[in-house]
Amino acid sequence: MKKIYQYVIVAMAAMMITACSEDKLDITQRGVTGTEVYTSGGDDEVNSLMSAVYSKVHGDAFSWYSMGGNITDCAASMRYELGRMGGELANYFKYDETSESVTYSMVWAYYYKQAYWCTMIIDNVPNNTVASDAVKRRVVAEARAVRAIAMMNLVQLFGNPPLADHILTGSEANTPAAESWAFVEKELQEAAEQLPSKAGADGQAAIGGRLTKEAAYAYLGKAYLWEKKYNEAAQTLYNNVIATNKYTLEADYNALRSSSTDFSAENIWEFDFNDDPANASAQEGRFDVACFGLPTGQIAVPSDWSQSKSWGYGGGVSESFGQFMAKHDLTPDGKKSNRYRGTLAAYEDLLDESVYSYSGAKGVTGQVADCQGYFNAKFQPMQADIVGGGFIYYQFSKKNLVYMRYSEVLLNYAEAVAQGGTPGAMSGLEALNIVRRRAGLADAPALDMNNTDYGVKAEREAELFYEGCRFIDLVRWGDAPTVLANSGKYEYKFLGYKNGNNTTIQSPAEYNVLVTPAVGVGFKANKNELFPIPESDRNNNPSLQQNPGW
Repeated sequence: MKKIYQYVIVAMAAMMITACSEDKLDITQRGVTGTEVYTSGGDDEVNSLMSAVYSKVHGDAFSWYSMGGNITDCAASMRYELGRMGGELANYFKYDETSESVTYSMVWAYYYKQAYWCTMIIDNVPNNTVASDAVKRRVVAEARAVRAIAMMNLVQLFGNPPLADHILTGSEANTPAAESWAFVEKELQEAAEQLPSKAGADGQAAIGGRLTKEAAYAYLGKAYLWEKKYNEAAQTLYNNVIATNKYTLEADYNALRSSSTDFSAENIWEFDFNDDPANASAQEGRFDVACFGLPTGQIAVPSDWSQSKSWGYGGGVSESFGQFMAKHDLTPDGKKSNRYRGTLAAYEDLLDESVYSYSGAKGVTGQVADCQGYFNAKFQPMQADIVGGGFIYYQFSKKNLVYMRYSEVLLNYAEAVAQGGTPGAMSGLEALNIVRRRAGLADAPALDMNNTDYGVKAEREAELFYEGCRFIDLVRWGDAPTVLANSGKYEYKFLGYKNGNNTTIQSPAEYNVLVTPAVGVGFKANKNELFPIPESDRNNNPSLQQNPGW
């Protein structure tokens, strides 16, 4: 293993702790020195250890990028990479990277670092003689849940990586996936039994960005779904999340783009950003403004979207997804749904001033790289949420980053039932239709996996765009080789309309897209279902065996 397991945790904690919101996490975050905090720190110090873990889960995109590294060491950037890999973005993943690629090694390190920090808590905090038993139990349960979630992601992406149920020495061999899944199940189940529940639908704000009992069960149900344990998935999700009546969907999907929905009844787990401008240079959220907005140098953006100049990573939605949404997300009267509006905008949508307003010119002003005429509205930073000022790197969006929403729980449950799991008092069809109704769509007439108009697969594609689910879904369904066969074989630049009249609404048939061949090879079956074990780790640890095809 990399030397991440030899890091001195508390030295890093002093830097990490400041990134989490003190009041909303309900954790007093004091600077700590010395590893004795694990065994002799009080309640505040023990809670601060978990605060540092939550900060590590979110990651620090800016620090890595500014030091010349790769931005995959951050939850938001992970979604960007998985969005490319799943064909959601016009910056298609080329599937030409080798086992030496920094992308794969950073994903590997990202999750193992989380596991390391959690294991330090799990191994040491129970021996603490100062902190209260209640605080110790809660913090250890949180650490067990986060470590299990990290391990779940590692197994989904890498297949049989070493099980991080201890401080790894760097000599461990691959762990059979079944053994790791059994560990994930056990840890999430036992952690859930120790974690507190939120008081009600509006109770998350009192808990902040910390995991709850229901959140642990939501991830356990997701693990069962991956394992094709459909009955266990259905029962866990219904009995321990849905039937609690502690979660509901926001009435308007569009509202999910705004910080007004932070800690809403739809959010299962989220990272809380402190919205104090004084912290603008100490929080990674500001980098979303620099990276993930529309490239304002090439296209005018609506007045309510961030006006800061962005590099446009993830700004261009793939043509296939844009066309899918234009067909799938239509209301009964033939209009684009509120979910469509909250997810993407075709170029003609951006020009429509009955939908978007502008303070000045509108339309394309140059070549928009990695774009086919469709734009990502879902994760566009909103101007009302921008905190800080001056240089762009000292601005950030105060909107919380949501890791899982209740709509995913409903769709996981619907899929489990569709695949043969025994439903609870709510039918799988009703769970599916709750999601569709909020989107503005008509009820599905039947529970089906593959129907392109109302099937579970189509609903997941529309609802969970750019939330890190699509690539994993395609792999677990066995659909990736077909859907992603041509991914990355071409590169795209959007220039507006063919006739050059770029401020008059026309149609996608008139898009002027510059297409050039790329070196991408497309998704290869029996290889790209799994990421490669990073070559740097294999060079240091001969016990690690490489995945097939690499």
